[in-house]
Amino acid sequence: MYLQLQIDTVDAKIREAEEREPRPAAAATPPKQEKSHAKGGIGWRLQHPPKGGALHGVIHRGDCPDAVGGWLSPRELEIALGMPDIEACPRCHPERAAGA
Repeated sequence: MYLQLQIDTVDAKIREAEEREPRPAAAATPPKQEKSHAKGGIGWRLQHPPKGGALHGVIHRGDCPDAVGGWLSPRELEIALGMPDIEACPRCHPERAAGA
């Protein structure tokens, strides 16, 4: 229940951020490409915690061998790194590539 509330909070903050940022009218790129336009084109992915398992979601660089989950935009990454129940992957260190 608590983790679902955290996920809902992150989703709400992402929606708020997306509403504030204007979107180009002709943006016809696939979501994976749109979300992975970070420095070097690597991108980031958010691995949600398994139900009944770990208490933290994990952010990975897009090229991390452990990367699973949805793609994040740079703004979504910034929001996710500030969440208390989300941590950076100790293997790929996405916060370094993000300049955080």
